[in-house]
Amino acid sequence: MQIGDLIYHTAKADEGVWEWAKGDNPRVLAYYKEAGVPQTRDEVPWCAAFVGAVLARCGVQGTGSLLARSYESWGRPVRLAEARPGDVVVLSRGAPWQGHVAFYDRVDGDKIYLLGGNQGNQVNVTAYPVARVVAVRRAIEPAALPARRGTIKGSTTVQAASVQVVAAAGGAFEALRSLDGTAQIVALSLAGLVALTALWIARERVRKILMGLG
Repeated sequence: MQIGDLIYHTAKADEGVWEWAKGDNPRVLAYYKEAGVPQTRDEVPWCAAFVGAVLARCGVQGTGSLLARSYESWGRPVRLAEARPGDVVVLSRGAPWQGHVAFYDRVDGDKIYLLGGNQGNQVNVTAYPVARVVAVRRAIEPAALPARRGTIKGSTTVQAASVQVVAAAGGAFEALRSLDGTAQIVALSLAGLVALTALWIARERVRKILMGLG
């Protein structure tokens, strides 16, 4: 596995993280902190924060800036025709100092698909016009890739999911003690939904760890 593969799979693991409509998503706030630019609100544009956070998780130094265009001179240049998943792509947007930055996924015709943050206020893969590409940059291959991020037993995601399952079961038990028949059914259904969600998250995390991507 090359550093670009690790970067891409690390970013892909966060696909679906949203910027909350009300309040601030702690996972988005964590991106700012990991990128070295801590913020208290997730309304600050965070595409560069997501890129910086993913790079930091992979042991690669980002630019330490929230400006997307700061990545124009990061790493080493790559021709678009030679881009690989995990490469950093910078797009133009509005004024010369403005832009967008994300990770290369693929090109299809006149569209480039990027895996990034703050794309429709979430982490996803979105298509953009190829004409907007300003730069494609690649991380310098380190002498050795960072160690795998732990085992199934040591995974904080799996641990958190396990705690959530236990908490859901405990909460349902307490609720049942004071509710009538209909309310008991509703409480059991909600607790079951929480438990199933937590188990699915744990399963996906285990799968990635076994694949060597965790």
